[in-house]
Amino acid sequence: MAREPEIIAEFRRLAERGDAAAQFNLGEAYRLGNRIGRDVREAVRWFHHAAAQGHAQARRALDQLKSQGVDVSPPPDASAPAHRPQSLDDLLDSLKPAAAPEGDGGHELALAPPEPDSDALDLGGGDEPVDTAAVSAAAEGGNTAAQVVMGNCHRLGLGVARDDARAAEWYRRAAEAGDVRGQYALAQMYDQGLGVAASAAEALRWYLAAAQGGDAEAQFNLANMIRDGRGCRADPAVAAQWYRKAAAQGDPAALFALGALHESGSGVAADPARAVAYYRQAADKGDADAQFNLANLLRKGVGAEIDPTEAANLYRRAAQQGLAVAQYNYGLMLAAGTGVTRDPAAALMWLRAAARGGDPHARAMLAEHGDS
Repeated sequence: MAREPEIIAEFRRLAERGDAAAQFNLGEAYRLGNRIGRDVREAVRWFHHAAAQGHAQARRALDQLKSQGVDVSPPPDASAPAHRPQSLDDLLDSLKPAAAPEGDGGHELALAPPEPDSDALDLGGGDEPVDTAAVSAAAEGGNTAAQVVMGNCHRLGLGVARDDARAAEWYRRAAEAGDVRGQYALAQMYDQGLGVAASAAEALRWYLAAAQGGDAEAQFNLANMIRDGRGCRADPAVAAQWYRKAAAQGDPAALFALGALHESGSGVAADPARAVAYYRQAADKGDADAQFNLANLLRKGVGAEIDPTEAANLYRRAAQQGLAVAQYNYGLMLAAGTGVTRDPAAALMWLRAAARGGDPHARAMLAEHGDS
């Protein structure tokens, strides 16, 4: 499948998180066939999502399509979009995830971005470059999806000069309007000191806002900061809550982190069986660290029955992704014939790969046998 143009992908990410402006622009892209296959039914679906939030242009677009004889009845999934995050002052009162009843959004602030004065963005056609002038105009008009795209353009040097400070400015405008992707991007800028002075406290603040908005990456990064005490006091128990939120969305790194917490008993009750379960979910998603840790537990019979065959297979999978410590362990299993057919030549190959990758045990073993 062809990779979706970056601006369309950005609109889609934001639209799926409830950004009315992005929902409208994605609908227009489908209606016009701009940089995406024309699909009037998809256009109607996204217009309904935006109109449900009071987006006037989306309502006008539906009226116009109806006048042209198009069926604009709401699709089954055109329900109200996800709630916006609460105000940052409220969020910063506590780092613990909110436990509000489902469907109770009556006390949340309306942080939908202002609508642009112009029509939908002209996204160009085919493989032509994005019209950054049009995107910039929409961004200046308050379109948060366009603001994030402009931030990305300045961050990567796409169609404009690369400028981290300008990127941070665009991300900030979107973030302060309640845009989850803008909040996450601004948090990363503070986290890495790109275009702004590095600040763990500010990174924590914006990761928190994006995490409350449902962004799995933000939830994971927030959990890391809370676990390590960056920008706040360390609290493994609260970190575990945020890892769970990210893991519930299928984030493999969060699944791995939960496995590690349950293996060590940090912030949660030590539970090897649950560690195995979380590691397995992350391993199935291709996480090399989870594959390695799960192999260790299965080789020793911790949290599950001893299974050297599966352990060897997991070491192999992690080794093939370049994890040096897994290469070393897989080499040992090949050398001993544990869980796998003995193969000294293959064992030497993997041990050498591990040594090249910096594994100290592999280097010491090879040096001891005069192979460096």
